[in-house]
Amino acid sequence: MHCFVIIRKIKKKLNKLCCKPIEVFVFHAVSDRFDETLNQRADWTSTDEFKTNILALKDKYLFISLDEAFRKLKRDWIRAINYAVLTCDDGFASVIDILPFLEKQQIPVTLFVNPKYLDGVSKREGYTDNPQYILKEDLWNLKSPLITIGMHGYEHNDATRMTKEEFFDSVERCKKILESHPRYIPYYAYTWGNYSEMTQQVLYEKRIVPVLTDGESNYRYRQGIGRKPIDSYYLNKISVFN
Repeated sequence: MHCFVIIRKIKKKLNKLCCKPIEVFVFHAVSDRFDETLNQRADWTSTDEFKTNILALKDKYLFISLDEAFRKLKRDWIRAINYAVLTCDDGFASVIDILPFLEKQQIPVTLFVNPKYLDGVSKREGYTDNPQYILKEDLWNLKSPLITIGMHGYEHNDATRMTKEEFFDSVERCKKILESHPRYIPYYAYTWGNYSEMTQQVLYEKRIVPVLTDGESNYRYRQGIGRKPIDSYYLNKISVFN
């Protein structure tokens, strides 16, 4: 057992020596001003700050799609370019307003959504009084090759608080709705980044790629793709601009 631990550490060091990491960033709501009836501070960024941050990251990284990043993490043994991926969780309606900016900058983005809230009526339990999510019609109108759509659970529930049967059902309901979207990809971002051995096994069995929010950089694919938040609330806690 001790020998295997040493081998894993050596492989990890070799990966870092031979491959530059692929950084994956996640944000949530973006709008001109904060409205506490729509969002919480921890998942909101002003439009101006978002654009400034993205342009700063673009100076440092070459943005690629999440699916391309996955293939590189599985395939590359040598990586000399600083790649980055942009993702967005929850599917707030305000995100539609910043898509033209990302299109102009030619930056791919993956939107992870909860299908339950696409009806414009259902509300996320324990959140704000008046959350606004992308409507299904608007989501299906997003057909740009720069946009992909992934899963965030049927509802915005903690996967680790579910039984295996409940989690399986949530994934199935989520997939059944989203897989008809022309830009759907089989990737699943855990709500709040919470996962367990059980949830990982379910996704593995269903051939769905897990996407985490663990603040980690990605050198090789290892049972999930790590992400760093770039919402305003978290920016002073990470060093993505250093």
